[in-house]
Amino acid sequence: MLDVHGNKMKITVIGAGAIGIVLAASLDTKNEVSVLVKPENYNRLAKKGLWIIEGDEKRKIKAKIVTKVIDSEIVIIAVKGYDLQSTKKLLDRFTGMVLICQNGLKMLDFNLSNKNEIYSIVTSIGAASSELGVSEFKGTGKTIVGGLFNVKKDSNKISGLFSSYYFDIYHSKDIKKHIWLKAAINSAINPIASYHNLKNGELKREEYWSQVKRLLAESVSIANSNGINFNNDPLDLAEEIIEKTADNFCSMLQDIKKGRKTEINEINGILCEMGKKQNINAKLNLEYLKKIKTLVDT
Repeated sequence: MLDVHGNKMKITVIGAGAIGIVLAASLDTKNEVSVLVKPENYNRLAKKGLWIIEGDEKRKIKAKIVTKVIDSEIVIIAVKGYDLQSTKKLLDRFTGMVLICQNGLKMLDFNLSNKNEIYSIVTSIGAASSELGVSEFKGTGKTIVGGLFNVKKDSNKISGLFSSYYFDIYHSKDIKKHIWLKAAINSAINPIASYHNLKNGELKREEYWSQVKRLLAESVSIANSNGINFNNDPLDLAEEIIEKTADNFCSMLQDIKKGRKTEINEINGILCEMGKKQNINAKLNLEYLKKIKTLVDT
């Protein structure tokens, strides 16, 4: 995408995980892309580069590896929910547009002192990180973009940034509803599949599907109590996602298998807190919060 002067946009993606690499891949043909990585990974990734696997093909992404935000017009945050607050210090001098792409509800409280325009990207694409600096793209999915804070521009302009090969983009004037919807669905799919070590498609077996329905209903009631009402039945969307990603392991289970910290606190943990504030019983969210914590250091 070109700016008003016909120059390539300078974009930094914070995070070189599965989704961050796909975001960089979707931007690298039309923009000047940098990917900000953790200092301890800089030397390895600067030498190796970032790679995306698509079926039988593997390509190197055209991106500069950095550890600071330098000379960027747009920053895209693609880190785990538990790392979101730590990105603020990376952006203390940045005044441009910020896009956040992650799971959970943490972004609803994310604002910056520079009054940056902040947008959210809510996506259901499939991706998995097989090793440091490598992401396997498993298929496109519906991606919703909308403004969170200090928005001045039309979010339709953002869609031109990304390759439609990776992201099937739609726009919403009520992005918070989509953030809550994804969090509610993730609150049911992720912990149940993770605790029982299941591929997503196996959740349709009756002994698990009944649990998905009950946990999702609880999370939806918490959303409703916080003023969020959904246009369509979240269970229908959950079923659609499970069917489309039937052969995939959810991101939480991928983290557990690799001994990494999970986002259970940022998904089910926050829903427990939100429920408590509204006097809504969140016992199933709490049950799976505890179960996942027995599996891995959270």
